[in-house]
Amino acid sequence: MKVRKTSKPAVRVIPMRVTPVAAAVATALGSFCGISLAEDTVIEKNTSAGTDEIVVTSTRRDTSAQEVPYSLATLSSEEIEALQIRDLSDIARWTPGLIQVDQGARDANRLIMRGLNASSINAPELLRNTQGDRVSTYYGEVPVYIDLKPIDLDRVEVLRGPQGTLYGARSLGGTLRYITKQPELNELTVDASGRSYGMAESDDLGYDGSVVINAPLIQDTLALRAMLGYLYKPGFIDQDYLVKEAGVSCPEPFFTDQECTPDDLYSKKDTNDEKTKSARLALLWNVSESFDATLSWQYQDQKIGGRQINTQDAMAFIDSDTVTPGVQPLQTGKYDNGLRFLEENDRENNIWNLTLNYAAPTFDVVSSTSYTTYEDRGNRDQTDLLLWYYYGDFPAFSAYTDDHTDDNFFTQEIRVVSTDTDSRWDWIVGGFYQDADKHQSSTEIAPGYEAYQLEPNPSDELNFINTDLDTTEVAVFGELGYKITEKLHVLGGMRWFDIDEDIHSSGDFYDDFNDYDERGDGDDSDMLYKVGADYTFTEDLLGYMLFSQGVGTGGVNTAANLTDDERFINPEYVNNYELGIRSAWFENAVILNSSLFYMDWKDLQQDGLSGNGQPITVNGGDAESKGLELDMRAYLNEYWSVGLGYAYTKAELTDDSSFGLDGDRLPGSPEHQGNLQLAFDYPMNASMNFNATYGMTSQSDVFTKIGDGDDCCRDNGESLAGFTVHSGSVGIATETWDATLFADNIFNKYAETGVRLDPSYLGSDFGPNDFQMRRYFKNMITPRTIGIDFRYRFRGE
Repeated sequence: MKVRKTSKPAVRVIPMRVTPVAAAVATALGSFCGISLAEDTVIEKNTSAGTDEIVVTSTRRDTSAQEVPYSLATLSSEEIEALQIRDLSDIARWTPGLIQVDQGARDANRLIMRGLNASSINAPELLRNTQGDRVSTYYGEVPVYIDLKPIDLDRVEVLRGPQGTLYGARSLGGTLRYITKQPELNELTVDASGRSYGMAESDDLGYDGSVVINAPLIQDTLALRAMLGYLYKPGFIDQDYLVKEAGVSCPEPFFTDQECTPDDLYSKKDTNDEKTKSARLALLWNVSESFDATLSWQYQDQKIGGRQINTQDAMAFIDSDTVTPGVQPLQTGKYDNGLRFLEENDRENNIWNLTLNYAAPTFDVVSSTSYTTYEDRGNRDQTDLLLWYYYGDFPAFSAYTDDHTDDNFFTQEIRVVSTDTDSRWDWIVGGFYQDADKHQSSTEIAPGYEAYQLEPNPSDELNFINTDLDTTEVAVFGELGYKITEKLHVLGGMRWFDIDEDIHSSGDFYDDFNDYDERGDGDDSDMLYKVGADYTFTEDLLGYMLFSQGVGTGGVNTAANLTDDERFINPEYVNNYELGIRSAWFENAVILNSSLFYMDWKDLQQDGLSGNGQPITVNGGDAESKGLELDMRAYLNEYWSVGLGYAYTKAELTDDSSFGLDGDRLPGSPEHQGNLQLAFDYPMNASMNFNATYGMTSQSDVFTKIGDGDDCCRDNGESLAGFTVHSGSVGIATETWDATLFADNIFNKYAETGVRLDPSYLGSDFGPNDFQMRRYFKNMITPRTIGIDFRYRFRGE
């Protein structure tokens, strides 16, 4: 993003000191209305005309943020720093209309835009670190579905609503873009940062840091940008009932078997810790004035110790009256995990990309070629699921999984964008190709079980599931706009796509009854459309209306003994209708933007069960989502500023199906979501500024399953209470360094964000050993965090 001068006074800036801290404040507030200043933004003041204009690239060309004819929010690099944003969950907190079902670093957290979700918000069993295609995610020019750490970013852009006519990757609800900082050809720079913090409920200190070096190698021709980062986030979840030796140790915390002792179990504190290594290299070659090439590599490796959950409700069913003498009474709390295994997880991501840019006199050509890999290794406590299938006759029964995931994506995207500002016509045309190879396997291991059953050739491995999925997608997309008058602009867009999917899935089970080895294939091909118009009422008031379509691909279910109706998954479609304004008041002292939307969702997909009880994806009728998005900022004077963001989302079914009735509320999203920030920036002297910020994010309740009308809930679902989180910071900034004392979740609010299954799974397995089920648990937000952040900047020549 950059700032350009214009003869048209579209956006005026009131006088204020533009220090690094002031810029951070301005960008933090600007994001609420879709405007932010990047770190390298330079405000060029045209004193004769009194005009400045902030430019974004979300429309695939340089456009004033106040001229973007759809709902847009941004988070700049300064805001990412000021708000202590460290992951996707933090991004969602500060973006009304975007929800992440926060289940901790270990789980593949689901993104929901404008309420488009119908499935239960369960913690995923087999990880893939993907949000699917309801919200497409880009890292630079690469479509990926990874929760990457926001290090060395220019900004994050959140485009609400379908974006398939502008971007290669499909999107049903919207698009999230991580815009990376690019190498600079003529300046040696070093940016170093470090944080240390303490966390309530944790016995350890957390820390993270990064170093970014930009080095010109050949003046005006070649430059290298390198980033290295490390994060250690301490855990705050304790596990007091871990099995010391699976298949030998008694797995229950209270024992009716007199041969069992407390020594069969052990405890470990802070098990949900996270260690993340990050690295990036980007080499820019400026071949000529009109052509350049950037070769980049992004790396992230995460090691997570366990889930961010409590099993308080499940453990309460264990009868402490049967305690063996000498065993301490059972105690579990809001930050206690009663699962029998640690459930460690290790995932590694690599993103290779080559981007070519050619600038002709009246158009730009951009080609992006990328190859991404994702590898996941981990294990899960599988004891309760197998107890559900009557394995509990073995007194020392406990089981875990060995899970492997390997995903590889090759993607080619090319687009041509008009740049002739003298023409009434504007256009973009693009092509997209992606070949995705995904492999996933899971082995269930129950040490000692087959030997206990006196089976010949005893083995610890009970069940094995393997899935290979190959998906190929080709798409052509584009938009054509025409300026009918100086005030009225209209546009039309289209997307043609073809998706082929081949799947091979097999299952080898202990009882052989459900063994299967199946192959399937599916093909989706269709056309999507977009129509819009925007009208400039005055220099400070733009109105727009928009119709756009989005699609979620269909697919094939594979499991034993499926019917034809159960095997095939239909695509899901959405028609998006949007009406909005973007406005500036009192010579830009107040910015107020808002949008009304209505989304008609057809043939939605959700989790279901086959006739023989296998988990599959099914189509569940139609739904709608409607609401309001409001963004405001105001400069009260040269020291004080305030920002406000709010989203109202009402998402519900619109017809009767086996999952619910017309008018039932959809799960996963709050009806009300908002944030508030107050900032103060004061020059202490000519070289040092004092700054302070206060922030608040808030949301109303969330249903875990489809509601019963507006009430909760069908199928034993729950309502997770709404909550408000307060944050703040104070700091000192100079030209070369910043020091900030920060606090998040100041009042140590405990709030639940997700669940696995529902309360109907509480209780005993009704087997001979009366195992108590622990399959049901809840996720929660991070407790109070207080720390210090220090940053250093060097600018050479």
